[in-house]
Amino acid sequence: MAINPISSIPTQAISTTTTQPAEGGSFGQSIKNAISEVNNLQTEADTLANKLASGDAVEIHQAMIAMQKASTALQFTIQVRNKIVEAYQEIMRMQL
Repeated sequence: MAINPISSIPTQAISTTTTQPAEGGSFGQSIKNAISEVNNLQTEADTLANKLASGDAVEIHQAMIAMQKASTALQFTIQVRNKIVEAYQEIMRMQL
């Protein structure tokens, strides 16, 4: 098995993902999409937890990973909300 050095990897193989809104997309729509994704992760985690509790054939590690993803996504969403509220409050304290 040959191991290629990093310099020989074509730049097309390296992809960076950014979460920028599509053309014409608004900040509100981006927030709605993010909350919808968090909700989907929560629903998936709940489904796997219920299957695991009822004795269905579910791998424990899959259920735990789904629950951790949902927890991390929710914590991140709460922190983003806190920063948005903090920024709004700071703007409201500004004197004109």
